[in-house]
Amino acid sequence: MRYIIANWKMNMNKEQVNSWLNEFSKLTSGKDLKSKVLLAPSFPYLEMVNDFCRENAYFCCAQNVSLFEKGAHTGYVGAFQIKDLCPYSIIGHSERNEETEAVIKKRDACLQEGITPIVCFTQKEDWSKKQAQGALLAWEDPSNISQGGVYREKDPQEIEGAYKYFAQETAGSSIIYGGSVHRGNAPALAKIPNLGGALIGNASLDPQHFLDIISAFA
Repeated sequence: MRYIIANWKMNMNKEQVNSWLNEFSKLTSGKDLKSKVLLAPSFPYLEMVNDFCRENAYFCCAQNVSLFEKGAHTGYVGAFQIKDLCPYSIIGHSERNEETEAVIKKRDACLQEGITPIVCFTQKEDWSKKQAQGALLAWEDPSNISQGGVYREKDPQEIEGAYKYFAQETAGSSIIYGGSVHRGNAPALAKIPNLGGALIGNASLDPQHFLDIISAFA
């Protein structure tokens, strides 16, 4: 089963999140999505989204987590604090430009608390630096991250070549792909062997667009 992850980033207020959830519920009523669907809102809306996910067999996902265990770290949110709401957390997204050491500490903090980290890496040769048992990996080239709603997708053939490399190097372990995934390129991406799913940014802000991508992977 593939992972389809909606990373809403710093978008939508409470009213808009509630509207998104209601619309997505209507669109998906009675449908078997055939994927593991994760929704990653901003921190203030984790509880709301988690309640929705539990009712609909989806999964709430944090966008980040502190590298510290706990203590005097003003403004940080620890893995031990989000574990009751989020079985998953995105770690080291390329937009944050974090050092590998910090990403690894966050990954391990999640694993210690029973959260599955979705660990991002930017260069295809760097997957081994961030892998760990129990973690998921997500490849996202920063040059392909959408900006201002403009998609900058990579050629699917180039992506397929990378996933052949991953299959050889990782003994068949699946790796999620992120980088301007939208309804236009989702069908081609879905055909790539060993691609473990999609990490979706801008396109996930529209419930219908997000469902179109899920349907392509189904």
